[in-house]
Amino acid sequence: MLLKDDVVNMSKPFRSPRTALAVAAAAGLALAGCTQSPAKHDDRLTKAAGISRVTIVCSKDLWNETKPDGKNISNGPAITVKATVSGIATGPRANRGLVEVSMTGTNLVAYLKELDANAHASKWNNTPKNAAASRRVYDAIAPAIDRIKAASSPNDPEPEIVIDDTIPEKV
Repeated sequence: MLLKDDVVNMSKPFRSPRTALAVAAAAGLALAGCTQSPAKHDDRLTKAAGISRVTIVCSKDLWNETKPDGKNISNGPAITVKATVSGIATGPRANRGLVEVSMTGTNLVAYLKELDANAHASKWNNTPKNAAASRRVYDAIAPAIDRIKAASSPNDPEPEIVIDDTIPEKV
């Protein structure tokens, strides 16, 4: 407790070099678990949170490789995503091993966080085994979210994001 006439020396914030080193080491450890998120990542999360539902079309293997498994990532909380997964049985996409993954915007936010942590891990962390797959999915979803506009009528279909390099993109 300081008294009226006490003087505090603020020119030396650390009492010893050891204290300064300990603070620097703690800061380094705190940063080690960080990701190197792409530009506008937080804006995408905010926009995704406002989407009622979205469907992602991708191979079953790609979904299984990148879906959150409920384990902790980057020392953060466990991430789970509630999604409806159904195979495509008819039409030109049938028999290609594709699935439709439908989820709410808030679940899309959780999925994007998982993808970001795995695809853009800090250089101080080990590269996750699914980094390439996570990067591919993130890189497909991100610009699709950026392009989503407000619905013009209640009958507008939910946004669909197709991740299959053998299917040409819709323009």
